[in-house]
Amino acid sequence: MPSLVDHPIGKVAPAVLLVAFFCHLAGCSSSSSTTTTSTPPATTVRPPTSSPSSCRGSHFRLNPSVLQHSYDPVKIQLAKDRQALAGDTIVFSPKDKPSLSMLRVLASALSESDGYDLRPVNPRGGGYTVSYRTANGTDVCPTDLTFAQGDDEPTQAYVTVVGDDNLQVHWVSGSSEQGSVFYQRPGTTTPTRYDETSSPRTYNGQDMCSAPATGQGFRDPGYFHSVTIPNVAQGSTIRITTGSGTSRTFTPSPRLVAGDPLRHSVFLVGDLGTTGGGMLGGVSGFGVLQFPDSDPGRVLAHVRANEKFRLSIIYGDIAYAGGFSTVWDQHGEETGRTIGMSYPLVASVGNHEYVSFNNPQGWYPDFGNYEFPDSGGECGVPFSHRYPIGDGSKANYWFSFDFGVVHYVMMSTEHNYLNGSAQHKWLEDDLANVNRTKTPWVIVTGHRPMHSPCPFDEYNGGIADALKSDVAPLLKKYKVDLYFTGHLHRYARTPPIDGTVHILAGSGRFLESVCSANGTSPMEKALDIVGYVELDVVGRSELRGTFWGYNATVNEMTVQDTFAIGNFR
Repeated sequence: MPSLVDHPIGKVAPAVLLVAFFCHLAGCSSSSSTTTTSTPPATTVRPPTSSPSSCRGSHFRLNPSVLQHSYDPVKIQLAKDRQALAGDTIVFSPKDKPSLSMLRVLASALSESDGYDLRPVNPRGGGYTVSYRTANGTDVCPTDLTFAQGDDEPTQAYVTVVGDDNLQVHWVSGSSEQGSVFYQRPGTTTPTRYDETSSPRTYNGQDMCSAPATGQGFRDPGYFHSVTIPNVAQGSTIRITTGSGTSRTFTPSPRLVAGDPLRHSVFLVGDLGTTGGGMLGGVSGFGVLQFPDSDPGRVLAHVRANEKFRLSIIYGDIAYAGGFSTVWDQHGEETGRTIGMSYPLVASVGNHEYVSFNNPQGWYPDFGNYEFPDSGGECGVPFSHRYPIGDGSKANYWFSFDFGVVHYVMMSTEHNYLNGSAQHKWLEDDLANVNRTKTPWVIVTGHRPMHSPCPFDEYNGGIADALKSDVAPLLKKYKVDLYFTGHLHRYARTPPIDGTVHILAGSGRFLESVCSANGTSPMEKALDIVGYVELDVVGRSELRGTFWGYNATVNEMTVQDTFAIGNFR
């Protein structure tokens, strides 16, 4: 959720000032174009620098200096006898945009003996220039960190569901050439090749709405690729190629087709964020990701260790890029390498991907905060390229799919959902036509909640009232079992309300301030803890849920809440 919402008087003004500041830096665009383009954006060429050979190793060391693949670890160590001063950092800047400090590591966190392992995305553009930046802002001893696969390397890959029984592989590359996926079943010696059938997609700064996305935050996002493949067999491998680049080999779990009663777990979370970042695009609102992070990806690390997961669902506020495309790059690689290529990943839109005061496709009712600058001027453009439905030729912000014995509905609370709207008509039609024989369970997700354990402010209260008046009757009419939401950075669970249990799980990384009063909605559990929901799909007759939350006392994720739902229809 936006940091602007909880205390509107205290938070609106800083947000507006932030946007004005970015406009001052980079200019604001009012372009309404959201059409994808195949023309690469212009890039900034780094001016020549003096040779770093005279100071190489005198401040810090990188090992290795050439990474085989994106997100491989590079060890950073201070030079012997080097004493870091407060404010000194090791800065990673993309070679094609040297003015942008994309990643930084606090020098005080390093030591000669163990150093710090950083996993950087391959940023394209030739890799990184890595410098020691003193507290007064002076960069010394620049050195290169490059990638063996070059700019064409397929990065940020993930698999998702498409159609009734297929999978789709998505990735990002610096190559505009159509790519391929090599799929090899276990026990075979030759992989099957599936080629990209549509042109790779990209976008320019002017495709978005305003600064910082159109100015300081913009950097060539590369090309977005998609290939549809048949459902994989267990133990199959996938390898991706584009141009001269080749990915590592992945082993994703197969999709469960509609009606498959196999017991499995589903990872559900909202407001996930990016390691090293905050809620306004980087650690402090300027696109910089800082390490070590106070929350070193606890949720994703815990999820990755659980072999029962077969599906991931993120319902809005995904990366908190805030208009900075480099944050999207690092987030895409982080989620891709931890969960995205392990089993299908499905994502829907939140306010931090879409909402802006000048979104030409925006929805501006007389309630709520849909005019706030929460997306940093992105207006859904990076999101729709990274998480397309079908071939990605157009944005589709609400959709549904079957997975095992569950029918999932991904609605958008950032678009018109009121009675008579296109989304409302679609939602009713979708729910009315669910095959409850194959998929007896129906789960709806939306970014914004109808119920909260704390009093709603004016903005969220108006949205909750509209959802309760226009969407909740459909949940009741069609016997929806669960409604998952985020936006508010806490966890809460209601008893069945007209038959539907509402789960608020929006604390994937950030927390709200603890509220001093109870909300008006009934709650069976309410927690201010970072965590996520593991939904155990036992079968046709039972769902079991676990909220895993971070326990600071023992410094690990522990069970904080459990619930069960029986199907007696």
